Amino acid sequence: MDIKAFLPCKKPRRSNRLEVKEKHCAKTEEIKQGQLGYFSILPLELKFCILKYLRVEDLSILTITSKAMRNLIEGYRVLMPALQKDLVHRVHSQNKKQPLPLEKQSELIKRFHKLGLLMKRSTCLYSTKDRLRYVNDVLSKMMCSNASHCDNVAHCVSMTCFGRFLHTVIAGWDDCECQRTYESITSHICIMRNVKLVVNSKPGIHSKAESEIRTFFRRVFLDNCQSMQDKAFWLTQILKPWPMVQQARLIFLLYGPEVDEEVLWYELCENTPFNAEQSAKHFGDLANALQILNWYQQEWSSDDIVSILDELTSSPEEWLAENVAHLLILCGDTITTKMLASKAINGRIIELSGITTSFCVVCVKNSFSLSYVLVMIQHIVQAMDNSKDRLQFFNSVMDMFKELILDLHEFVDPEDGHENDMYYMVTALSEFTKKLIQMAFKATLSV
Repeated sequence: MDIKAFLPCKKPRRSNRLEVKEKHCAKTEEIKQGQLGYFSILPLELKFCILKYLRVEDLSILTITSKAMRNLIEGYRVLMPALQKDLVHRVHSQNKKQPLPLEKQSELIKRFHKLGLLMKRSTCLYSTKDRLRYVNDVLSKMMCSNASHCDNVAHCVSMTCFGRFLHTVIAGWDDCECQRTYESITSHICIMRNVKLVVNSKPGIHSKAESEIRTFFRRVFLDNCQSMQDKAFWLTQILKPWPMVQQARLIFLLYGPEVDEEVLWYELCENTPFNAEQSAKHFGDLANALQILNWYQQEWSSDDIVSILDELTSSPEEWLAENVAHLLILCGDTITTKMLASKAINGRIIELSGITTSFCVVCVKNSFSLSYVLVMIQHIVQAMDNSKDRLQFFNSVMDMFKELILDLHEFVDPEDGHENDMYYMVTALSEFTKKLIQMAFKATLSV
């Protein structure tokens, strides 16, 4: 028997200093291996105090360093929101006459871009439904209707800032998720009710609602698009649920000429642009929208574009032929050729002659070459089946010139500011005739 078993166990001698050192090293190693390192030692309140001194872009970068850091910053974002009252107060217009300077507007837009990055990264593991709930919360805070001090919606940058925020958050999302985003936002603020009211009413009756719709859709969904693909997608989301007539109405509502927050529905039915600058202002955005839809062939066919263009130029009344010509020239050869060929096939020769005459006038006014008109005429003639229609078309063009010149001579008042119209019309006829003669006697003149 071992007598040591009956003796008391004697503790081996060991230095207290070494024990403390070992515990300290073990604790240090445990902290280093932790998810937040030395930062995890601090209490939560102190962590939030430190995070408060970081910039928004720094916070967004920290969210992608680790899951633990993302959770911490997400908690900080929820409990101490970056979208504070003073920032919301600054984005709303407080002066009816003087909007925010461009530099301040740019700073605010950049700030919301950074906030969008923070939201995108901190909620990257959330479901689309939860992320959209946060987006709608931001929208509710930024709506001009919810701000008591917003005096001028047209000059307010709140929706522009929200648009940048939104596009930053949803960058890289699938089309189905973006479609859910559109449906969620529009239903959240009930704007589709106003859209239905406007498109089913006489143009101009609900001018305030028209301005709000134009401002919201353009600043939130369209103006912040970074590519043609994005713009085509959002424009399709806005237009597709409606019949063709309402689609044309909405395009004009979004991109037609506007003065003092009021869409000029009848301007293109009654007046023509004075110069190229005014022409670009009136028709540039409309033409660009039609070009984008024509490019987005997975949703829009050539017949769709022609139908929309036909409805657009006859709403709310028939446009002046010169305005139709202005729009077609800015739309480009592809859309113009399809439009004119469609009219030629359907036997609308009078309309074609009016547009052709106006093409000549527009080219003369803007110092364009009439070679463009001859190319369009060739497309029209090729679309006609028989020589009788072609002859009727050419005769109709010359008769249209004659009628317009006689009307200008008889009815135009020099005091109306249209004293140069006669000059442009006669010059257009002269240049057009020269081009036709050159084409007819090309072989003889080249000898």
